[in-house]
Amino acid sequence: MEEKQLLNPKQELFLYHYTNPKSETFSNAVQSALKAGYTDNYANNITGLMPDWLFEYIGDMRKLRKAEKNLDEVQNISIYNEDGKPDAQLIEKRTKVDFFLAETIGKEKYSKRAELTGKNGGAIEVKTITGMVINKDNGN
Repeated sequence: MEEKQLLNPKQELFLYHYTNPKSETFSNAVQSALKAGYTDNYANNITGLMPDWLFEYIGDMRKLRKAEKNLDEVQNISIYNEDGKPDAQLIEKRTKVDFFLAETIGKEKYSKRAELTGKNGGAIEVKTITGMVINKDNGN
């Protein structure tokens, strides 16, 4: 699998304006590109050119929508088998999906908290550095 490339500031700004419903240029590729600082020519052709970074981002968004749809389907699966009795495997799957959704969407209320500790579970030692002098190298 190919490693994802890092976005440059212009690309990040474009994606922010293009995908953010609160942006005045939301869903308008040309205006989002212009707002991000691209030239008129590039802005007018950005979706036709479909640079790798944009193609990758759009693909990721499609995968995310599909995953969300799958989560919705699993969350709505009946937990009862054909005999009308609760099915332990279906209950387990639904419970896992429900916990995942609660921890991600409702993270303020349900997320797990991890505490950071120092050596052997003790307090983290904080050291203050004072008296540091930075000499500027003048190339001499």
